[in-house]
Amino acid sequence: MYDVIVVGAGPSGLNAALILGRALRRVLLVDSGEPRNARAHAMHGFLSRDGVDPAEFRRIAREDLAKYETVTVRDVAVASVTADEAGASVELADGTTEQAHSVLLTVGRRDRLPEVGGVAEWWGQGVYGCPYCHGFEVRGRKLAVLGAETSAAHLAVQLTRYSSDVVLFTNGTPEFDEEAAAALKVCEVEVRTDAVEQVTGADGHLTGVRVAGETIARDAMFIKTPLDAHGELAEALGCELMDDGSVRIDEHGHTSVDRVYAAGEAARLPNWPSPWIHAVTSAALGAMVALSIDHDLIVADVRSKFGM
Repeated sequence: MYDVIVVGAGPSGLNAALILGRALRRVLLVDSGEPRNARAHAMHGFLSRDGVDPAEFRRIAREDLAKYETVTVRDVAVASVTADEAGASVELADGTTEQAHSVLLTVGRRDRLPEVGGVAEWWGQGVYGCPYCHGFEVRGRKLAVLGAETSAAHLAVQLTRYSSDVVLFTNGTPEFDEEAAAALKVCEVEVRTDAVEQVTGADGHLTGVRVAGETIARDAMFIKTPLDAHGELAEALGCELMDDGSVRIDEHGHTSVDRVYAAGEAARLPNWPSPWIHAVTSAALGAMVALSIDHDLIVADVRSKFGM
């Protein structure tokens, strides 16, 4: 029986497993092998790992975990999880079932891409979702933003810090408010309302956006994509979810279900305006919740010795 089963081996789950391994906890880390940043060539903003390939980051992290004999890593999806005051049971896709005192969900999110030709093809390799992750590398270049909502307008304004040549493609009638429209104007962002026919590229690089039969040269595109939480396991467990699908947690990572914790992109406190979706913040949250789990296990162990 494990002390903790961690579901998901992204930055949050990996860091949680590291903390728990150093606390001599018996940990099983399981992962389905579908990271959100799989198509990106580099991840940024992570001290000492700035610019590293995400696959290399995961390799290094697993190499770190291999030093801790109480940590086991398995590449297998989770079929189901049950939990009650006695512990947690995790059924894996290979037909095996594992038991633990607690389970930590670090299941992450998926990007919901718009149905525009070329977006999926160039996602992570010219079409991006985060200026903090990729804006620096395309500074001074010809940039595009795709979207009609106020959030897309805000993104276009933000990108004027990186380039003086930003075009917002609304792909139809704009939906942003007057304040956003005024900000676009004062920041000299060109707005194109034509239907976007295709995002184009060649030789591994984005080259432009085709609208109304005309291709407008662009070097990179940014999109404010909706982020869907991988909330199936949490929902099946009966965990309370937020309006955006995030697992509701308290400041210690507890969910509404006993023995079940959550961390990373798919978890947040009610007073957070949105989930933290950067690798470094996910890793930090994983560490914080791991510390809470270890504390709870210590308390439970002491109480059991006193027959409480």
